[in-house]
Amino acid sequence: MEFNESISKLEMPNLSDLELSLRSKRQLGKLLGVHGLPSHRGKLLADWYVRLTEKAIIEYEEARQKLYKFLKEGFADDYFRSQDHFETCINSLHRTIEYLERIRGLGLKSSDGKSFIPKPRELEILSEKTRSQIRNFRDACEHIDKDIVKPGFPLDQEIGIHLGWDKATILDHKIQYKDLAKWIKQTHNFALLLSQVKIDVAP
Repeated sequence: MEFNESISKLEMPNLSDLELSLRSKRQLGKLLGVHGLPSHRGKLLADWYVRLTEKAIIEYEEARQKLYKFLKEGFADDYFRSQDHFETCINSLHRTIEYLERIRGLGLKSSDGKSFIPKPRELEILSEKTRSQIRNFRDACEHIDKDIVKPGFPLDQEIGIHLGWDKATILDHKIQYKDLAKWIKQTHNFALLLSQVKIDVAP
């Protein structure tokens, strides 16, 4: 199969246009004193949230680029590296969601009085359905050693996450690339707001 033909089948959205200097900007904002949250604990939660969001984006893009390279050149090492990056992306996203939920619990408000982070029913990344899907996928990666010894474990199970044309799977769990990209963008939106350096200068 020609590269152009195979690559057209890969439905893995490009996230390279997302801001990837989140930590640096947040660090600058802290030094300038413009990143204020009500408590020191709130600032720490925001710091870790920004870090993990940036990490999830980087790992996703690394997985995507390695998978493209594998399809182009056919070297197994690139596929294996893509598996590794994808697993780290899922792990980072799982942790990111936990921090986002804790930040939401602080009850922060935007300048218009609305909640800074919407309720789970208004934000897909915080919905129980999405959180369970990511958590179950992550747990399957982390705890597959316990499943291997079970009699019903499939002997033809791929070593690592299977990366298909439009989704990743491990055992009975799957995540569509388009959904993963959408969820990462949602976490990025809040990380961007927590990292922006904006100073208003009055006359």
